Amino acid sequence: MKKIVIAGGSGYIGQAFYKKYKDKYHIRILSRNQSLENFFITSLEECDVLINLAGQSIFPTRWTNHNKQKILDSRVKYSKSLLKTASSMKINHYIQASAITYYPFSSSRKFIESMGKQKGSNFSLKLVQDWESVVNKSSIKNNTILRLGVVMGQKSKFLEPIKSLFNLYLGGMIGDGKQWVSWIHIDDVTSVIDYIIQNKIYGPINLTSPNPITNANMSSTIAKTLGKPNYLHVPKFLYRLMFGESSELLTEGHQVFPRLLTDVGYRFKYSDFKDALDDSI
Repeated sequence: MKKIVIAGGSGYIGQAFYKKYKDKYHIRILSRNQSLENFFITSLEECDVLINLAGQSIFPTRWTNHNKQKILDSRVKYSKSLLKTASSMKINHYIQASAITYYPFSSSRKFIESMGKQKGSNFSLKLVQDWESVVNKSSIKNNTILRLGVVMGQKSKFLEPIKSLFNLYLGGMIGDGKQWVSWIHIDDVTSVIDYIIQNKIYGPINLTSPNPITNANMSSTIAKTLGKPNYLHVPKFLYRLMFGESSELLTEGHQVFPRLLTDVGYRFKYSDFKDALDDSI
C-alpha cells in the first residue's frame, strides 16, 4: 500500500481525496494544527507521494498589498519550504496544486498544456506562474502540476455563493456573460489524482472538464435547475467597485482544455456542466 502525505489536506479537495481513497492508500494529512485524528501529522514524513494542496483562499477578498503577500507566501514561500524539507527525504512523486490562471484571460484563445508559459501582467497569472516555478527547482525527480479549474461539487466554495444568490432571487450573469468558465467536478479531481499516481503521469496537467461553458450559459443553467429567475445582470464595473482587482476572477475567463488527460485515455465522469450541477445541489 502506497503512503501519501497531503499538505493542505484539511481543505475541500484534500478531504474529498482522503474519504474516497483512505482504504486504497496509507494517507496522512500534514497540518500545522494538532489533531486527535491519527491520520494528521505536524511534520513531513517520508512517503511514496507528496501532494501539496496548501494555499490561502484567493477569493472573495480584496487584493491589498498585504493580502497579496499573504496569498503569495501561502503558496510560493510555503511550497519552497516544503520542497526544501522534502529534499532530505525519500519521496518518489511530488504533486502540486496550481490553477488555470497560469494562462492569460481571453475570450477567443483555447489553452492546452503544450502551449507553455504565457505573458501577462495581472496578479493571478503572476502568482500561479511563480508558484509553478518552485516545482522546476524540486529535487524530487517525478513532479506533476495540477492546473485546476473552478471546482464543482456539494458545498464547493465556487458553487455555494452562486446558489445562495439565486435562491435570494439575486442571480444572473456577470457583465455580458461572454467570459468562459473552465470547471471540474470534485469527483473527477480526486479520480484524476489517483489516475496520475497509478499511471505515473508527470508535468503540467489541465484539470478541467473538456467542455467549458460561458458565464451566460452557466447562469441560465443554474437558474433553470434551481427554478429561480435569471434577470440580475450586474455590469463589470460594479464588481470592480466591490472586489477591486480580484474581480477579474469573475469578469474574465478562458477556455482551458485537458488535452493531456484525454490523450492518455482518462474518461471524465462529469464532462457536461448540467450533470455536474445536478450532482452538486
